[in-house]
Amino acid sequence: MKIVIAAWHLRDFNVGLGRYTQNLIESLGRVDQDNEYEILMPVDSSPFTPRANIHYHVCRYPVFKRRFWEQMATVLVGRYDLLHFPYDSSLAVKRGKFIVTIHDVKPLLYPKTSKHLNVSGLVKRLLIPRPLKNIDHIITVSECSRKDIVETLGVPSELVTVIPQGVEHKKFLPRSEEDAHDSESLPSVLCVAGSDPTKNIQTLILAFSLLPEAIRICFQLILVGDVDKQGTLHQLVKQKGIEAQTRYSGVVSDQQLIRYYQQASVFVFPSLYEGFGLPVLEAMACGCPVVCSQTSSLPEVVGDAALMVDPVDAMAMKDAIQRILTDPALQRRLREAGLQRVKQFSWDQTAMQTASLYDRVVNV
Repeated sequence: MKIVIAAWHLRDFNVGLGRYTQNLIESLGRVDQDNEYEILMPVDSSPFTPRANIHYHVCRYPVFKRRFWEQMATVLVGRYDLLHFPYDSSLAVKRGKFIVTIHDVKPLLYPKTSKHLNVSGLVKRLLIPRPLKNIDHIITVSECSRKDIVETLGVPSELVTVIPQGVEHKKFLPRSEEDAHDSESLPSVLCVAGSDPTKNIQTLILAFSLLPEAIRICFQLILVGDVDKQGTLHQLVKQKGIEAQTRYSGVVSDQQLIRYYQQASVFVFPSLYEGFGLPVLEAMACGCPVVCSQTSSLPEVVGDAALMVDPVDAMAMKDAIQRILTDPALQRRLREAGLQRVKQFSWDQTAMQTASLYDRVVNV
């Protein structure tokens, strides 16, 4: 089969969609040597291992950015058996079977966090007034997202398949014994997130500020990612008197991210809604105890390997963080449970299930 993947989000490997796209393509190269792949990319920065059956094409169109790019780039490859958009979008005209990955329906569940009135969205509505019409099958990443897609979009349940994301096990590892004795390592409460309000960083800030001072002063609160575009979190941190202990690291390299995971005393993921929640698995793979929300997909992802709390209850979040920071036995239990849990998630498994679905959709 000739399979085309429109890899727009390779423009940014650090965001969730970029990580998903990159790891899926690399893993497909490892597990599937039978099909021919055409990878369409908007930038010339392929990070992939060369494979005889995978070909990369850089397509640049400055007009209308992604909406225009995804329509034009797919025209260039001519006929194909299957086209996969590893993100939520659609086609005006298709030349074979068409699969999309819808990671979640957060824009519909939390409309105030979504940008509806922009040029890109207008182009999409004009080109594709009925976006679901051309889609032959939908991949999603959790049972929670599958349920939301079926209920919110009215898609028949048999047209939605759950294929969980994986963990890069050779990269995300616990720190070595040598690193464990690094005198420059600072005890920390760590969070990795973006600026989306549903990431709920403000509750984490409140929870951290509620820790008893004797405990709190021994730790830094490290916020990784572009978490505060509007400056509101900085204001809250100042109001709560924890400026000296709060560090905004911004977007970091994978190497630095792994170091943060390995050194953190606890990783906190207070999100209100996640289609999957890959950072919790990355933290576990690095041996970090996890506190996360008991909402959306997170319970099915973490199982019993994390402490789960109501994401809007700052006191409950504080209590969970404090339990881990002050209980070495609990730290060990969560660390060991997390390392076992992440064994259930691998990108090669994700790729094998995806390749199997490609075959099923084409040959239905």
